[in-house]
Amino acid sequence: MKKHLPKVLLLCLSASSSLYARDEKIDSQNPIIALQEQIQDLQQEINTIDSDNNSPTLHTYSSVVDDKNTEQLLKERRALKNIDLMKNISVDGNIINLTDSVNNIFGDGDGVDVSNSAPITTRGEVSYLGSYSGNNNIPIGMLPSKLFASSLVTQKEKFDDYSIFLGGFIGMDAQAWYGDNIPRVNFDGTPTSSFNGSGQNIYLTSSRLYFLSNLGDYVTAEYDVSTNQLQNFFIGNAFVIFGNMSASPFFVTVGRSTLSVASIGGGGSSTGSVAGFLGTGRATNISLNYKTSTLNASVAVFGTDDKKANFSTGLFYADSWTDSLSVGFNAGYVYDLNGAENFTIESVVSDGKTVGVFNIDTNIAYTVGGGVFQINTGWGTTTGKDNFNGDGNDVLTGAWYVGTNYSLSLAGRSTNFNATYGQSYNAAAIPMGIAASPLQDGLAQTGIEKQLIFSAQRAYFDDYVLFGPEYAYQRFYDGRHMNTLTLDLAVYL
Repeated sequence: MKKHLPKVLLLCLSASSSLYARDEKIDSQNPIIALQEQIQDLQQEINTIDSDNNSPTLHTYSSVVDDKNTEQLLKERRALKNIDLMKNISVDGNIINLTDSVNNIFGDGDGVDVSNSAPITTRGEVSYLGSYSGNNNIPIGMLPSKLFASSLVTQKEKFDDYSIFLGGFIGMDAQAWYGDNIPRVNFDGTPTSSFNGSGQNIYLTSSRLYFLSNLGDYVTAEYDVSTNQLQNFFIGNAFVIFGNMSASPFFVTVGRSTLSVASIGGGGSSTGSVAGFLGTGRATNISLNYKTSTLNASVAVFGTDDKKANFSTGLFYADSWTDSLSVGFNAGYVYDLNGAENFTIESVVSDGKTVGVFNIDTNIAYTVGGGVFQINTGWGTTTGKDNFNGDGNDVLTGAWYVGTNYSLSLAGRSTNFNATYGQSYNAAAIPMGIAASPLQDGLAQTGIEKQLIFSAQRAYFDDYVLFGPEYAYQRFYDGRHMNTLTLDLAVYL
């Protein structure tokens, strides 16, 4: 994983500068003595570089993966350990291009990287086109959770073989809401107190810290911990990646991690998709993954809560077809939601039944008017029937959604405007999250039938401090409704 070419370039540049500076010295002194001094200087530089590359180091994640930060450091420091030439070096180590600029905002036509476009996130996580790609040079807290391991195995190349790097995310919401009192249940389906139809509050929705370490060329370990305003402490991911993209397109993950299944869109800056009740979370699993610049495929095996074998599979595609047009696609399948960290459908599934999920999702991004216009749509359904309406009839349940977003640099700051709409069907008895309750300390007893969201985001200070106003309307199957106004803050470390 060590990049020998940057070392050679540094030494050549250093040698050239030394020769120019010492021309007069060679003319006036014994040439042999002068050359000996130059050799000693070069040997000291070689020893320094070797010592740096073989010593454990500590980095912040975004300071290394962000190409803009790397370019700034190159200007400020003459000897830099982590020089990023990945975009201009092929797999076999040959220089491709060191001068030509990239015309496509999402990359050079070989995959998608959204780091040069305005950030678009839902609950802190990249959405729209970025959620289909494992090539994004963005902070770790913004990486797509379904392609988390795929993103790390790519970006590990930017760190030393033995290094420790940290990242973080802080999310806060200031909210006001009005509507009907909403009956609620706990995550196990037992009734709890109703949610007041009007109110205001400020929430610390997430405070997450990531720890990562490269353990040689082929092993990367990651775990993260988080808490919120309720002082709930969570262990998120805790897994190991075995693989190196420069050696093979295959890699394996072992441990607790988010299943690479569904890229569910249709949310705003704070509120998730109406199809979120079909989603999966983390599971202790073993996964086999295949990754190229445009494609990610994953098969994972894990156990259910009732000690039975389970599996999931997902396919993600993202590429720039032209300088103006980029496309993303995802399809995923989970055999059984039991054990896949789904707290909504699983709470109403009858004992002994196997209910899985299938989803399909696509995104089109087109550069127009100095910005990027995107359309996202998707659909998901259960693969098994149950009494999801609470009327005694077994049916399939599902949801669909459509979203549009326009992002640009407005008055020198990254900005995006977003609108999404989604509907569920046959989900009257499935508990779902309330937009005005971002801490998710309870779920609406009745499912959300329709959801409409308008939101925007604007970067301040840099692209990793985002402020986002949002309006969300939710109509439930029992006729109740809720309107929620949110000012979302997301900070990435």
